[in-house]
Amino acid sequence: MDFFRVENMDDGTRFVFIDNPVDRVNTLSERMFPELGAILDEAAADPPGALVFISAKADNFIVGADIKDFDNVTEPGQASGMITRFHGLLNRIESSPFPVIAAINGPCLGGGLEFALACHFRIATDSDKTVLGLPEIRLGLLPAGGGTQRLPRLIGVRKALPLMLTGRHLDARHAKGIKLVDLVVFPYSLPDTVKKCVAYFKKRFPRKSSAPGLFSLDRLIASVPPARKLYFSMARRQILQETHGNYPAALRLVDCVETGLSKTMADGLHAEAEAFGPLILSPQSKAMRSLFFMQTALKKKKFGDPKPVETIGVLGGGFMGSGIAAVSAEGGYRVLLKDVSWEKLSEAVGSIWKHFDRAVRRKRKNPVERDKFFSLVSPTLDKGSLSRAQVIIEAVFEDVGLKHRVLKEVEDDAAADLIFASNTSAIPISRIAEASSRPENVIGMHYFSPVTRMPLLEVVMTEQCADWVLATVVAVGRRQGKTVIVVKDGPGFYTTRILTPFMLEAVKLIEEGASIREIDSAIRRFGFPVGPLRLIDEVGIEVAAHVARELEGLFSGRDILTPVALDKIPGAGFLGRRKGIGFYDYTSRPWDRLRLPAFKLERPVNRNIYGLFDRPRGKVFDPLEIQARLVYLMMNEAALCLQEGIISTPEDGDIGAVFGLGFPPFLGGPFRYLDNHGAGRTVLEMERLAERLGARFEPAPILVHMAENNDRFYAG
Repeated sequence: MDFFRVENMDDGTRFVFIDNPVDRVNTLSERMFPELGAILDEAAADPPGALVFISAKADNFIVGADIKDFDNVTEPGQASGMITRFHGLLNRIESSPFPVIAAINGPCLGGGLEFALACHFRIATDSDKTVLGLPEIRLGLLPAGGGTQRLPRLIGVRKALPLMLTGRHLDARHAKGIKLVDLVVFPYSLPDTVKKCVAYFKKRFPRKSSAPGLFSLDRLIASVPPARKLYFSMARRQILQETHGNYPAALRLVDCVETGLSKTMADGLHAEAEAFGPLILSPQSKAMRSLFFMQTALKKKKFGDPKPVETIGVLGGGFMGSGIAAVSAEGGYRVLLKDVSWEKLSEAVGSIWKHFDRAVRRKRKNPVERDKFFSLVSPTLDKGSLSRAQVIIEAVFEDVGLKHRVLKEVEDDAAADLIFASNTSAIPISRIAEASSRPENVIGMHYFSPVTRMPLLEVVMTEQCADWVLATVVAVGRRQGKTVIVVKDGPGFYTTRILTPFMLEAVKLIEEGASIREIDSAIRRFGFPVGPLRLIDEVGIEVAAHVARELEGLFSGRDILTPVALDKIPGAGFLGRRKGIGFYDYTSRPWDRLRLPAFKLERPVNRNIYGLFDRPRGKVFDPLEIQARLVYLMMNEAALCLQEGIISTPEDGDIGAVFGLGFPPFLGGPFRYLDNHGAGRTVLEMERLAERLGARFEPAPILVHMAENNDRFYAG
């Protein structure tokens, strides 16, 4: 056998070691099915005392299906047949007359978890690498290996459905808390631990039903048709409210769960197989799978040999600085957090503690992990103490004079190989490096707000930057848990540069008479998680205006101008979400505490802001025009960044836009969307907008060239 190795123990237990011979991780593929079938045939002919599935790999169980196989599917029936064969094997495992145990160490995801769910018992190690989940939704798919049927039956539909719809991962202890696993053990010598546990499981086999209690809501949903209908109706309403129908897999997933609960498990499995085929061929899944492959390739990309880093200094304990300190501590770094007063440091340290404590309350960390990470953060007022750091990340206000001053202060006491990284969103790093005696050690590390949640880090490299400096900060970013793209220096770099015209056009639309709500609603229907005006509120209106002014020189001659009203808004006291009011009113309302996601109430618009604009009244805009004006400007700027070498590949551009700015994942990013939309069609529509609205819509030369030659950014 290629994928499995079978060992019989003296006590009658049979171990099946899973070992993908061509990769360092175990994945499921059709090539494994005949071998698995043969193992089950042998077990049926010669029943063991217990059958244990365990990985021969040191750090993973089964990470999911081999996604590359999906690209070979050409018709829905082909995928449905593959799923039906997988169902047959898992049903045989589930109906075995002897206990079948999954021994899990490391990732157990997607099809790997569905495999484990078919086993009668699950043991998981408490290794920090052990995570369980069904993340298929992130690839535009659904858990079609019985996940939509077995998970709700095991832990209840109210816990199972959110897990599948978010694709969230659980650690072993959280999984045990919801009865997804039966035992949590130390990771050392897992086979020996399993041998000791086999007798325990034999006594409990066949296991009693884990169905929810007689008066539980899960039992009510499963057994009372009106309750079930209401629950799934609310679930669909929430999905449509959040996705606007852009993610068909979510609705198909709910259909499969409901079918299995209202009919039989066999009906539910059939629904899975029938739904999976069309989804795997959908443009949404193809785009999201392309992002997955690009993200995976980016993690493996080499940038040279990094120097070792043990301590990171963070200058500035504000919202961004405290977030950078938190993710650095989670990466295992010692963190020196400096600010100008103990009051500011106290606020920053309190914010960091809240982040870690929230993770404990949500069962994503245990109290020991929280205390360990928190203990790595040391607040200080002494700039001299920063000399112990190998990397200093500056997160002070967006003012080049201030950044010059802190850079000079740091270099006074620093070693010759200290790396100074600026977390600026718009100021060219070369301008900041002008104040440095070692400009080759200065680099940009542009984080996104909130740092603890946003996955992207944009590393900005100047012409003078040393290769080892780049390699080191990329390694730091990856250890902080970030997806890292490397871009060349310039005003706004890549992400801020393509975002600024997008946001300025939204403000210009208000000037022309559009309402705040219709602008944001149109962009959310396009697929962005928030609208541009809500995003400006999140960034801070004063910051957004400052960034727009910073990029004016870049946009001069292209009619991308900062509306006068954008400078007036902060002066009127409308500063954005963190100050309670901006384009929207964020002051608390009594009903906000109810937190009814299926009946989510929109934030009220701050109508006083309209008085700052000289605008016509009562004008209604077509949502498609709003979408075209904003999205075309963003994509055009992305194309210019590729043309000018700010980004080196379309892959970097798509990763940056999706994971940093919320460009719709189901479209694959601006470059993937341009390919699917067609360069010729894009150029034609932009030229029409340019005739009507001005030079800012003139298509980038690279797009014109591609349209003339019927070219694409990606090969397939």
